[in-house]
Amino acid sequence: MQPQEILDAIKALLVERLKFDPTRAAAVTFDTALPKGIDESLGLDSLDFIELAMGIEERCGVMIDDQEDLAPHFKSVGALVDFISSRQIGT
Repeated sequence: MQPQEILDAIKALLVERLKFDPTRAAAVTFDTALPKGIDESLGLDSLDFIELAMGIEERCGVMIDDQEDLAPHFKSVGALVDFISSRQIGT
């Protein structure tokens, strides 16, 4: 998957799994911060991250090891896209 395809998949997961308003999800960019507590972030909490990670595994075909420190990869949408790109089979 190309970065734009991954971004589109993340937007779809926000709507499908986290029940975001489609208009809000459409405004998400690579620079959008994810965790709550950061100005203008999506405000995701730990349960949201788990749900998003499960969706990424299913939709993008990557394995996410919950024993790994994933915080740096879930800081922003761009960091998450880079993480998914690095984990895709054949990369």
